[in-house]
Amino acid sequence: MAAELVLPPELTARLRTVAARCAVPLDTVLLAAHLRVVAALTSDQNPVTGHVPAGGDPAAPRPLGIRGVLRRSWHDLIRQTAEASRRPPAAHGTPVLQHESVLDLSGKGPAAAGPPPLWVSIHVHTDRVIVRARSRSDVMSEEHLTRITGYHGRALELLAAHPGAPAGERSLLTEDERRTQIYGLAGESEPFDGRLFVERFEEQVRSAPHAVAVSHGSRSWTYERLNVSANRIAHALLAEGLRDEDVVAVVMERGLEWAAATIGVLKAGGCYLPVQPDFPAARIAAQLDGAGCGFVLGAGAATIDRDRDRDRDRDRDRDRDRDRDRRSIDAAALCAGAGDGVTGADGVGNPGRPLAPRGLAYIYFTSGSTGSPKGVMCEHAGLLNHLLMKVADLRLGPGDVVAQTAAPSLDISLWQLVAPLLTGGSARIVDTDVLLDVDRFVTELTASRVSVAQFVPSYFDALVTALERGPRDLGVLRAVSVTGEELKPRLLHRWFACRPDIRVVNAYGATEVSDDTMHAFYDRPPEDRLVTLGRMRRNVHGYVLDEQGGLAPLGATGEIVFSGVAVGRGYVNDPERTRAAFVPDPFRPGQRMYRTGDFGRWLPGGRLQFLGRRDQQVRIRGFRVETGEIENRLMALDDVKDAVVVASGAGERHRVLVAFLAGTVRRDAGRVRGALSRHLPDYMIPAHFHWLDALPVNENGKVDRKVLTELAGTLGHADVPSTAPTTPTERRLAMAWAEALNVPLQSIGPADNFFALGGTSLAAAWLVVKLDRLVSLTQIVTHPVLADLAAAVDAGRGADLHGPGAGLLRPLTGALPGRTVPESRLVCFPGAGGNAVNFLALARELAPCGIEVYGVELPGHDFVPGTGDLAEVAEVARRVARELGGLTGVPLVLWGQREGAAHALALARLLEDGPLAPRRVFVGGAAPDWPAEVRARMDRANAMSDQEVAATLLREGSYVEFDGLKPERARLLGPAYRHDVRSAGDFLLAARQRPAAHRVKAGIELVSAEGSSADPAGDQGCGPWDWRLLSDEVSHRRTPGGAAHSPRTRAADAKDAVLTALNRTAPSST
Repeated sequence: MAAELVLPPELTARLRTVAARCAVPLDTVLLAAHLRVVAALTSDQNPVTGHVPAGGDPAAPRPLGIRGVLRRSWHDLIRQTAEASRRPPAAHGTPVLQHESVLDLSGKGPAAAGPPPLWVSIHVHTDRVIVRARSRSDVMSEEHLTRITGYHGRALELLAAHPGAPAGERSLLTEDERRTQIYGLAGESEPFDGRLFVERFEEQVRSAPHAVAVSHGSRSWTYERLNVSANRIAHALLAEGLRDEDVVAVVMERGLEWAAATIGVLKAGGCYLPVQPDFPAARIAAQLDGAGCGFVLGAGAATIDRDRDRDRDRDRDRDRDRDRDRRSIDAAALCAGAGDGVTGADGVGNPGRPLAPRGLAYIYFTSGSTGSPKGVMCEHAGLLNHLLMKVADLRLGPGDVVAQTAAPSLDISLWQLVAPLLTGGSARIVDTDVLLDVDRFVTELTASRVSVAQFVPSYFDALVTALERGPRDLGVLRAVSVTGEELKPRLLHRWFACRPDIRVVNAYGATEVSDDTMHAFYDRPPEDRLVTLGRMRRNVHGYVLDEQGGLAPLGATGEIVFSGVAVGRGYVNDPERTRAAFVPDPFRPGQRMYRTGDFGRWLPGGRLQFLGRRDQQVRIRGFRVETGEIENRLMALDDVKDAVVVASGAGERHRVLVAFLAGTVRRDAGRVRGALSRHLPDYMIPAHFHWLDALPVNENGKVDRKVLTELAGTLGHADVPSTAPTTPTERRLAMAWAEALNVPLQSIGPADNFFALGGTSLAAAWLVVKLDRLVSLTQIVTHPVLADLAAAVDAGRGADLHGPGAGLLRPLTGALPGRTVPESRLVCFPGAGGNAVNFLALARELAPCGIEVYGVELPGHDFVPGTGDLAEVAEVARRVARELGGLTGVPLVLWGQREGAAHALALARLLEDGPLAPRRVFVGGAAPDWPAEVRARMDRANAMSDQEVAATLLREGSYVEFDGLKPERARLLGPAYRHDVRSAGDFLLAARQRPAAHRVKAGIELVSAEGSSADPAGDQGCGPWDWRLLSDEVSHRRTPGGAAHSPRTRAADAKDAVLTALNRTAPSST
């Protein structure tokens, strides 16, 4: 494939004049212009090209590169090119196939070995210059090559006209190409008719009031019921003084009431702000304050404001004034009273608030690269444009059911809920615990008659894997949307091999542009094995821009930028970051455009290809994370001078965050992790922390992230072992370890320790599920070394470890490297349904302090059945007391997490008159509001299904995130959880009735997160139940943050409590 351009004689003459004035050959001028073209084609300020000089060998081009091409004047570029050309060539040139482009001035044509992707020959004649571009037909089309010869002609025209001007000042594009990019590649123009979402939804209510609009579990609401509930919420907001665009936080779990609250805010003319109630209190407070939130909708009387973690130096009077100004409304109660209402009745009629297309509709907070989240403001017109795009492209209509799967904090949750409500369809809210179990989710799709669903590629992969194991009925599912990260061709091939009848829509966009702006449609695997982003959709203009903000040549890499109605208003109360990302559109005056920070390029047919991120933004578990926010938090810690966070691992499932820290004093990882957990959600907490003397820098003096990313793949993992696993069991376990820990298989040897390689309680739980009961949690904790664990499996030692006569104490400190001679001992009892492994993080924290940690494995609670019968509190205490009697006598403290408090108190009573009398009993997590709360919790547990138990443990900070993969695990958990709640409840109620028989000499210390539901009202937990009935010494330790206190997630805080009780201080880290 080839194209040719002949320069006119007058241009050739001017070029000779420029060459004469610069005292260089004409070839040098041509080579300088070619470098300018290569810089445009590659979006690289420092281009390198192959160069065949006059008389040179086309089979061995010389590499030639110039730095800062676009910043230099043409004169300077010519001078630098001349100097580079005069440097002595290597003894041999570079093989032609190692170049991406070659400028051939030899007049001999391409080498016989075949041209590189781009071969440009320039032939100089007396009165004219001929530019020829050649390429393979599978790389570039003739049209593309014609444009490239045109770029050379344009570059030479600019050089000849203004040799003193910057080489990158003017674009190389022709006017025809500019028009194509600005207008020809834009989305279809679809004018609005003036009706926004609220009006269109209310039309559907009038059209089909009794059709199902939204369902969740066994409950469903019709359009009329949903509308009445939303109206009641809207009227309540207006009665509280809501004005147009006032921000309303909806702090609710997904459900029917959440759906009503979301729509109610829009109906009232407010700005919807979704807030996940399980986020750290400090992060929630920052969102409410940052958005200027004046109203909070919740489910219950408690408001999120009480959970706030304020810095000591903040103006508390100002905070109290702001809290009083923020109104809280119980949305769930309003919905409960809407059951008999009908639209139009007093108090439940449509508010009829006039909404403007450019009015503020919602704010979503996304991770911020400068250290704080960014609140993205989007308008009603952008919201409607995206919803209508989804309706059209997914062909939504009456009777369609869309799976609502995303968390409220993700912007995709909004369209999943409300798009079907524009067409008479319905949204099916799918609980997280159902999503975690792919088999259950498939059953949900079928039973709920879901026709459209959306996944991130990692979950799509899990679904495909399930289908590959055997055919599954997907009911009426007809379209799958994939979003959030790059969709790989192989995954599409696998999907269509299983379900060729179900369409896949690859969606692309950003929160800042009202969610998705592009769709690519696939009814079969792509023939070119290239998954693109598709074309711009309705009313969206898109550009690919070079570093100067100009249009990049078609096919060249540049930054993806959007313009049009979809572009949001900016970041709330953040003018600096708004100015950086939301800029005036130079191609459409009066409009603003958004710079995504993504790289891409145009393909034939107006399709766009995604090529990666410009900055350090990554996707973790489907959430967009900007590592700069984490780095800012790390650098706020004492002793941290510098910090960089990188992503390590391929694919979302294996991708983890790794932090590199520099400082003179090195904190242990658990303490750093605990400090971060007070401000960041768990998906933003790095999995590994590495201390360096100094962070590596590149030649520009900037931190070399590439080097650190490479280090992240190896640091913290074991070196290649001297011996490899030998037995079949060792090899099987090693493969499972590699997958669970995301470490290279070749780095695992028989002497390696699971926890030393980075294993956590989560990883251990996943490993047990992965190995399908081959090992148990107890075996992993007791035998963390690969060879020992394999030997235990081969020897069939399960009965010895787990039978009715087996011990209950699990030495957690012994499972970690660097064990010290114990100076003190901590015995921990888990909450209902929990295991000893939940205290591994705390054991890591306390090991350097010389404190030996034991976790109690309650009978019948391991991951595998047949581990002994469930036992009552008194029996467990007696067995643990007998086992402790065989250990050395060192200072002892006890920890009871939630229901485990009953076991800890019973054990303290048994030991208090002997040499092992405990110094203190810690009650972690919720301190029950006795006796009413104890009885209520017993009743709730008794009524729970096994899956509801698993979901409850997930919310309460247990380790069961992976349990959804195995429904039988939930069936094992359920009876144990209900037993634990009942058994502990019986003990605590008996202690209330007969306190003298349960009183302990040790002090009792309640440990809870400040402002959480577990935080007692009184300073010493004095209320309906007075803990002082059980001990003369009762204290209460409140830790910062509103999340539930768990030694697994708040290990650093638990460590501080234990050290204080033992009159100890933590050793300095080195």
